[in-house]
Amino acid sequence: MKSLFTVHRGPLRTIAPHPNAIRTWALVSCAALFVISPALADDEDVDDLMGGFDDDFDVSILEDLEEEMPAWIAALPGGKILYERVELSGSIAAGAVWNYLSHTVPDGHGAGGRTDYGGLSRLDLDGFLQLDIELPGDWQIRAEALGWYDFVYRIQGRNGYNGAVLDVYEWQVDSGEVYLTGPLHENVDITAGRKIVNWGRSDTFRVVDVINPLDQKEPGLVDIEDLRRPVVMVKLDATAGPWSAQFMVIPEHRYDRLPPPGSDFYPEALASGPFARNIETNRRSDFTGTPGLAGKIDGRFSGWDFSIYGAYVDENSFTLDFEPTTGLRFEPNRIGMFGAGANYTRGPWLVKAEFAWLSNYSVLRIDPIPPGGVFRHERDRIDSMIGIEYYGPDQLTLALEIVNRHFLKYPGDTALLEIQEQSDFETGLRISRPFFRERLDVTLLGVAFGEDLRDGGIFRASADFELTDSWKLEGGWIVYFGGPRDGLGSFDSNDRIFGKVKYSF
Repeated sequence: MKSLFTVHRGPLRTIAPHPNAIRTWALVSCAALFVISPALADDEDVDDLMGGFDDDFDVSILEDLEEEMPAWIAALPGGKILYERVELSGSIAAGAVWNYLSHTVPDGHGAGGRTDYGGLSRLDLDGFLQLDIELPGDWQIRAEALGWYDFVYRIQGRNGYNGAVLDVYEWQVDSGEVYLTGPLHENVDITAGRKIVNWGRSDTFRVVDVINPLDQKEPGLVDIEDLRRPVVMVKLDATAGPWSAQFMVIPEHRYDRLPPPGSDFYPEALASGPFARNIETNRRSDFTGTPGLAGKIDGRFSGWDFSIYGAYVDENSFTLDFEPTTGLRFEPNRIGMFGAGANYTRGPWLVKAEFAWLSNYSVLRIDPIPPGGVFRHERDRIDSMIGIEYYGPDQLTLALEIVNRHFLKYPGDTALLEIQEQSDFETGLRISRPFFRERLDVTLLGVAFGEDLRDGGIFRASADFELTDSWKLEGGWIVYFGGPRDGLGSFDSNDRIFGKVKYSF
C-alpha cells in the first residue's frame, strides 16, 4: 500500500491495574503466615491458627464502610433506584501537540498556497461521558457522548486553514456507543444500537477486523482500540460450553474519518494535483443501500482457541476512483471477507495468526497506450498475519507481528499497468512494561511498511502515569520516516511530541 486511504494499512493501537491498600495488606499477611506457619506446626493445629477468623464475623462492619447515598439523590422520586441502577462516568482532558520540525503543506484550495504546520499544532480540550442503566431482567442501556475543541486554530488564525480542515480538526461532537442489550434466552443475547465489535488478535494491524471504521485524522498517534468508530447494528450472541457464535446486521454505512486536503497528514502527491479540490475524503454516514452482514464462530479450549469469520460489508476506507468528467474521487466499495484466526499459548509464549480472503477489492490501473487513461478494477486479496508474544518478568511484554497483503490475478490479462504492488509486508514490534508499582506504563512501538522499510515506517514512544485514581498524565514522541511521497514519505516532517492531562470520574 502506498496510500493512506485504503485498509492496506491499519493505523497504529494501555491500562495498568492500580494497587490498593487492601491488596497490599493481604500480600503482607500471606507472606507472614507463610513464614511463621512452619514454626507453629508442631505446637498448634492449623485450625487453631485460623481460629481468629470466626464464621460469625459481623458483616455490618463492612456495610458501614460502604458509600452512603447522597441526600440530594435520596430526596428525588425513585432516588434509591436511580442510585442503584444508574451510573454516570467520564473524563475531561487537555492535550497539546508540538511539531518540532517546521514544514508547510498545500493548503487544499488548489491555488498554490501553503499552510505552515510547524510549532504548536494542537491545543485541545476534550470530554467523554458514559451513562449505564441497569434494567429489569438483566437488560442494560449504554449511551456515550464525546467531543473536543481545539484552540490552536484560534491562536494560529482560522483564515490560514480551509473549511475541510476546520470541519475535521477544530471541533467535534459525536456519539460513542449507544445501545440496548439483554438476554433473549439463557444462552442468547441481543444488542441493538451503535456498537464497537473488536475482531482479530492484533493490536497494531487489521486483517479480519473489518466491522468498524477508524478515526485516522492523526495516523499513528494512538492504538486501534482507541480509534474504532461505532456503527448501528443488531447483534446476536450465543454460547454453548466452549463454543460461541455472533451474527450482525449492519444497516449504517459509516467510514473512516480521514485527513482532508490541507492537513499535514494528507498525501502531498494528491494535495498538489489538479484534482485536489474535487476529492472528498470524509462523508457522513447513511442508511441507504444494502445492509452489511457479518458473523463469527469461536471455540475456546485449554491453551488454544480459534475463530472463523465471514462478512459482506462496506470497506471502511474509501477507495480512489477516476471519472473523465470529474477526475479522481473517493468512493465507497462493498467487499466480502472470509477469515480465520487462532491463538496458542505455552508457558510465557503466545503464538497468534489471522487469515482473510477479501473479494472485490478496488484498485486503479493505468493504460499507457495513447490516449491512455485510469481505470478501476476489482481484485481478490489475501491478508495474513502471524505474531508471537512473550510475557516476561516484571510484566514485560514483547510482541512481534508480520502481515502480508497479496493481490490475486496480478497483473491480469490486459496491458494495463497496476498502480498497486501485488504484495507488500507490514511489521510491528511492541515492547511494554510498567514501573513504579504499576503507576507508570511505558510502550515502545515500531512499524515498518514494505520490505526493508522501503515504504516507510513509524516509531512511537509513549507513557501513562497515574498521579491518583482520578488523575493521569499521558505523553510521548512519534517519528515518521521514509517511503514514497504519496504515503508515509509525505509525513517525513510530521514528527511531534504530545502530552495530555486527564481527569476521570
